[in-house]
Amino acid sequence: MNNFQELTDFLDKYGEKYIVHSDCVEVKGDLRLDFNNLWSLPESFGNLKIGGDLRLDFNQLESLPESFGNLKIGGRLELQRNKLTSLPESFGNLQIGGGLELQRNKLESLPESFGNLQIGGRLELQHNKLESLPESFGNLQIGGGLWLEHNNLTSLPESFGNLQIGGSLLLYHNKLKSLPESFGNLKIVFGDMNLHDNNLTSLPESFGNLKIGGTLYLNHNKLKSLPESFGNLKIGGDLVLYENFITSLPKSFVDIDVKGWIYMGLITRVIYNFQKLNKHKIKKQEAKLEAERKKQEAEELRIKSQIWVNE
Repeated sequence: MNNFQELTDFLDKYGEKYIVHSDCVEVKGDLRLDFNNLWSLPESFGNLKIGGDLRLDFNQLESLPESFGNLKIGGRLELQRNKLTSLPESFGNLQIGGGLELQRNKLESLPESFGNLQIGGRLELQHNKLESLPESFGNLQIGGGLWLEHNNLTSLPESFGNLQIGGSLLLYHNKLKSLPESFGNLKIVFGDMNLHDNNLTSLPESFGNLKIGGTLYLNHNKLKSLPESFGNLKIGGDLVLYENFITSLPKSFVDIDVKGWIYMGLITRVIYNFQKLNKHKIKKQEAKLEAERKKQEAEELRIKSQIWVNE
């Protein structure tokens, strides 16, 4: 018990209930240490075993102890809204049953061990200062979405295409100039892929291999052309392409499988005939307008009926 004295004193201070074992200190449910103005954690903090969520959000933490990677967390780990600039190398050894929330810190980099993580829920890294990701990043196992928006990323590691993402991939508001050739290998069954507001000038040929459950956002970039494979895309939502510098489209574009709408904005000097595509879209638009008209007529009839009853 003496080995855990510092840790139990810390838990006592915040009124948390725990059980001391020979190899760890166990908290049966959630451990809530959020909104406590914490500047640091005891070095022995990694000896905890937590059955539920670990809430450390909304504190003043600038660093984490090296033992942090020894934690066993049954639920989510919430570290958002602190002042973290880096993570210990041991971080990749964490056992996390739920999501990992690191958004709104000051992270400039991630340890190479980060790719060892198995995350049961969503990984949130948005609103940090990340300029790059470790090569190991593609080894991550993520049960939910991957949110990386509002960072300073200029490139992605080649391993990025190995990721399997259970939800949306959000990369907007970065400084990406290109995507790795492996990008087309990404598995995004559910959710959107959002790449808007970057500095992309081209897309890899593998891009057409993607199957996206939601909407694909490529607007507000510097794209001048699209790869020939682009027409092989399968998109469950909309395709958003406006605010680029595209002056021509690949012949395959007419075969693109988009369940929703295509927003292209003003694309000048388009040199191919999109009669097939336009015909398909016009039919969808007419069907949508007809459905809206019938809905409006039904609402008007309901209002008239109500007036007659009141009279």
